[in-house]
Amino acid sequence: MDANLRDRVRELLEAGGGEPLEGGRFLPLVTLESGARVGLDSAGAWVFAPDGGAAQVFAPGRGQVFFEVLESRRDDFDAGIEAAARAAGLPAEEVAYSFPATDVVRAVLAKGLPTMTRLALSWLRLTEVRALRAEIAAVSRDPTMPAAIRDLAERLTVPE
Repeated sequence: MDANLRDRVRELLEAGGGEPLEGGRFLPLVTLESGARVGLDSAGAWVFAPDGGAAQVFAPGRGQVFFEVLESRRDDFDAGIEAAARAAGLPAEEVAYSFPATDVVRAVLAKGLPTMTRLALSWLRLTEVRALRAEIAAVSRDPTMPAAIRDLAERLTVPE
């Protein structure tokens, strides 16, 4: 995330915006069907706050914590982020692009669960496919995946 955006989020939170979070505050941007909220903390890190559970900050290698976002339609998820960012006076597209979508999808693909793999592959934007080329190609060759999921992965595999 851009340092300027991180500073703007921090200013909002220090001024009392957002919601309390263990040890600080966070700016919720999207509420999922389960009631879980996804947003940014004062360091500009993405946070997943399940309804009634402990909030977790995104970190590389821990993308599976955010798996629930894949159950939302991608257009709705992105639109929710953008609308909330605009309402908070933040640059909507910059905030939406800062969401670690490829890391979340990568972590879910690594689990090898057919239903979640299908959701993850379907959730990707075309601009994100190249970054996940190796993982998507692996799904297309995985004999334990149903044929429909392997076919989807094959169609998403882009040349190097």
